[in-house]
Amino acid sequence: MTGKKIAGKASFQLVRFLLFLSRFLPVKASYAICDFFASIGSSLDWNRKQVALANLDIAFPEKTDQDRLAIFKVSLAKLLKNYFEICFLTSGKWTASDVSEAVTASGLEHLDGLKYSGKGALLYSGHIGNFPLMVIWLALKGYPVAVVYKEAKNFPDDFFGSIMSRYNVTPLKYKSDPSLTALIIRSLKEKKIVLIQNDQSHPHGVYINFFNKSVPSLAGPALLSMRLGVSVIPAYIIRDSDDHHHLTISPEIPIKDVSEDEDPIIVNTQEQIDWIAGIVKTHPTEWLWLHKRWKRARS
Repeated sequence: MTGKKIAGKASFQLVRFLLFLSRFLPVKASYAICDFFASIGSSLDWNRKQVALANLDIAFPEKTDQDRLAIFKVSLAKLLKNYFEICFLTSGKWTASDVSEAVTASGLEHLDGLKYSGKGALLYSGHIGNFPLMVIWLALKGYPVAVVYKEAKNFPDDFFGSIMSRYNVTPLKYKSDPSLTALIIRSLKEKKIVLIQNDQSHPHGVYINFFNKSVPSLAGPALLSMRLGVSVIPAYIIRDSDDHHHLTISPEIPIKDVSEDEDPIIVNTQEQIDWIAGIVKTHPTEWLWLHKRWKRARS
């Protein structure tokens, strides 16, 4: 068995263990455990830590090694807390009332107009904060939300999709690019607000600038907006020092007019990616640094 397969199986066993713990551990105690293990994890030498620190070096070359390590430590603690909170949702420990109280939102007026006019839209984001909590909170508030997701290897089929469905979020499972595009278009025609995260490396993406590196990004959001006329509404959720979440819905990212010698897909994808980069710069401890975002970078 390869190291990757072992890691995949171990990740699901970790989720099962967290599900077990979440049934009887108080919420505050769970957060304290996350802080403790993040402190240990940030002090040890392991592969994904090195990936994260290399990513942080690309994004924040002006910071010291100590500063980047501090960002990683806090981001790891927040990631573990996100896992615990998903377990609270899965086990039913968190009720709809608990979810409502866990999040404060601003900018909802940017979605309200869509909801009442019966128009679909793309909710544009990245792997920032507890994004499953973000879409579940929106669904519980009456917004017709759908979410694009890819099932993790070694997890039961539709593990995450079943959690989303329980809270009236429509899961759009990735199987292939064409099938996913069809699912998204159908959901948009059904007037749903579809969450698309566009901050990871995509093998068939268009090359754009992300933290001064040329990397591929999914062109789908820009293409869908240009061809279908749907709005791209950026959103993100962050955690404060009291472990309360703040959801921000930002104004629409409009499609830019371009000159004849410019590629409209690249120009508009760059506009959207620049928004994500701005959030990462402002809230670096909220981003998923463990992903190999720059593995397909070219000069």
